[in-house]
Amino acid sequence: MDQLKKFNTWLKEHSKQEPVRSDPKGKEEDPFLLEEDQDEEIGGLLQQYGVLLEYERMQDLLPSGMYVLPCFDSVLTWQGALFVRLYKGAVFKFRLVLPEEYPDQGPDLYFTSDVFHPMVDPKTGQVELGSLFPEWRPGRDFAAFALPHLHRAFLRREYFASSSRPALNPEARQLFISDPTAFAERARSCAKTSLLHVYDNASGSALQFTKGPMEAHDTIIEHLKADTSSSSLEERKTAFIDWFCDHYAHKRTRVGVAQGDAEAETILFDAKAQPKAGYPKAPV
Repeated sequence: MDQLKKFNTWLKEHSKQEPVRSDPKGKEEDPFLLEEDQDEEIGGLLQQYGVLLEYERMQDLLPSGMYVLPCFDSVLTWQGALFVRLYKGAVFKFRLVLPEEYPDQGPDLYFTSDVFHPMVDPKTGQVELGSLFPEWRPGRDFAAFALPHLHRAFLRREYFASSSRPALNPEARQLFISDPTAFAERARSCAKTSLLHVYDNASGSALQFTKGPMEAHDTIIEHLKADTSSSSLEERKTAFIDWFCDHYAHKRTRVGVAQGDAEAETILFDAKAQPKAGYPKAPV
């Protein structure tokens, strides 16, 4: 990662004491100011290094159906997407924001998708974290802990109905308790809205959703739904993977990376993964 490389480079360059620099007029710069600037830069790099280490170790905590990546612009903002079966296949996007004072202060968690849930503020999308972090304890609490908490919020009844957890959306809690059918309808509405906006990618986000060719999509769905009721789950998995690898072994695959609205270089690879030159740029 670039931030880790930058950190290692900094340590090498500053392993020896630097001489006091002079400005063009011959005046020596204040050594105390230089030391203060260096301490601030080292502190920032140490923070970024710690955050990236936490992100790397977070992979063991990441629940199924959740995907998270640090933003291009800042490692202190993580963009994520959560696939929710309870909400009829919704794809809810969120961001985990670490403050400049992290890890001395705790993170904030926001949905960027419209989510009707007792623990989600309907105006700001903020997710209730007070029950998870009643008092932030640096060195013992970590931002990554919020991710399993978010996943459980869509699985366990107490996150919907328990009075022990503060409701940022009292209407959603009351509706869940008094009229589950009406709540389910609101949940379906959120799911439909999330799917309509699933390809709306936030600027600077490393997590990008792109549209693939519908023909390929339909073919894959057809084979996923193939009638193999006499086979076990593992046998069906193996059969699908074998078909997928065999079917696409001789296909050309379009590969690209997009940051925000920028265009990306598009390259087509043949079956031997050799790039074919001469293809124009195209948006991902």
